[in-house]
Amino acid sequence: MAGKNYGWMALFVISLSCFIIALDSTFMNVAMLYLVKDLHTTLGSVQAIIAIYSLVMGSFFLLGAKLQDVIGRKRTFLSGALIYGIGALIAAASLNSSMLLLGWSVIEGLGAALMLPATASIVTSTYSGSKRTFAIGFVATISTISVAVGPLLGGFLTTFYSWRWGFALEAVIVLIMLLLSYALVESKPTLKWSDINIKGAVLSAAGILIVILGVLQLNNPAAWVNYSGTLINQAGFTLVMAVILAGILLLLIFFFYQRKLIKQGKTPFMNVDILKNSTFTLGVICTLLVALIQAGIFYLIPLYVQIRYGANAFSTGLLLLSAALGALIFSLSVSKLVKYVKPLYLVFIGFMVSIAGTLMLYLLFLNSVDLKMYDLLPGLFVLGAGLGIAGPNLRNIILSSLKEIQYADGSGIISTFGSVGSAIGTVLIGLTYFIAVYFAMMSSLPVEYPQYQSEQNLDQDIYSWVDKVLHPDISSLKDDPILNIITIDSSAKGMQMALLFSAILLFVGFLLSIFIKPPPQLS
Repeated sequence: MAGKNYGWMALFVISLSCFIIALDSTFMNVAMLYLVKDLHTTLGSVQAIIAIYSLVMGSFFLLGAKLQDVIGRKRTFLSGALIYGIGALIAAASLNSSMLLLGWSVIEGLGAALMLPATASIVTSTYSGSKRTFAIGFVATISTISVAVGPLLGGFLTTFYSWRWGFALEAVIVLIMLLLSYALVESKPTLKWSDINIKGAVLSAAGILIVILGVLQLNNPAAWVNYSGTLINQAGFTLVMAVILAGILLLLIFFFYQRKLIKQGKTPFMNVDILKNSTFTLGVICTLLVALIQAGIFYLIPLYVQIRYGANAFSTGLLLLSAALGALIFSLSVSKLVKYVKPLYLVFIGFMVSIAGTLMLYLLFLNSVDLKMYDLLPGLFVLGAGLGIAGPNLRNIILSSLKEIQYADGSGIISTFGSVGSAIGTVLIGLTYFIAVYFAMMSSLPVEYPQYQSEQNLDQDIYSWVDKVLHPDISSLKDDPILNIITIDSSAKGMQMALLFSAILLFVGFLLSIFIKPPPQLS
């Protein structure tokens, strides 16, 4: 099918789906206190609802990919869109937290899991050559912009109208997608319902669910930090790591079980032989790293500016638009750049530009006292530009390395790795920040407060001080100049470490990309 001219309407429909799915990942983060008040619930319950959305979506990506082989790409996509729209309406009308959990976390999460893998398959099968490169770049850009716009749009609607309008807007967009779905081309089903390997489906979903659940527990220091003086609560940390390892073990069992089915000539739930394609496998790992950095930094920068400057959701969203603008400009230029530079070389350049942007941000925090909020704009723009160059070209190389019969499995794996990468990124980058703040407090408190020259007193109070840095009362900082200085200095050291770690991970992605062998048409 690739190569036929279906116009850009199909890309428009696909982009709308990517917009609302990416929007959901950040949209409600700024409305949590309003949800607590309106739904008469607790902050912990709202945080759990947000986490469960990620769990449901990540766990069912592979199933969503497999359904394309059973009912076709277009029908899978439209089924997901319809489910997603129903969930959005239920969420908008929520009377309590249980209703929001059902509408948003469960129903919308399932709808997204059906839609997202189909988007990659539809784009790859609909467009070819430079049009495919442009289409993939455009979709990647829309996702990046949505993540950045989420807090801005969520803050605007929540502040001036209601958080319910966010879900209503998603439902309207779903309706537009359904009305314009004539532009999408259906694929011929290759499997029957009875061909779906149920045991494989359960193993994969359970493995991914448990891995993400364990990773999310790391995001809650109360689950593994020892508040009696030492950084790590061995029992809690061991339990969290055991959960993650249990999920990985289930995924390994799933992998070898699928290989066994393939050797026996039976239909697997997922053709794991696709992972023998080194271009695909290395590309997917690089994609995970890109998703990790994007999610981690877009989580940490808002956290910092709200701590340091008391920035509201709207101004924070405006700041993040700098990265989105960088991604937009350069990802949309990809189709022209590939005429002069090979796609793999653009991946190299993208990683190096992203590293440069990250280091620009790192250097700013070396002089944190004079740092102004909007001093971050150039570094964010360069970082966004790098991701905008690397991401689309990387995705184009990955998808172009597959045969059409592999699009469904390939898109499911890419979506799963992207989702897991985002979950890991938020936790890992945030965790690096937390630990750096901890050690900064350990070194600064004895200098500013003589009573903490006693190790026993320091161990007893360290976590309450760390909490003051992570969740400060902005108004009280003006009345306590010592705490204000400690907060600025410790937060800056946390940002330095997190950004340096991000730069190292991007360099790992650059090194891995060197070993990628693009398909002949992109060499």
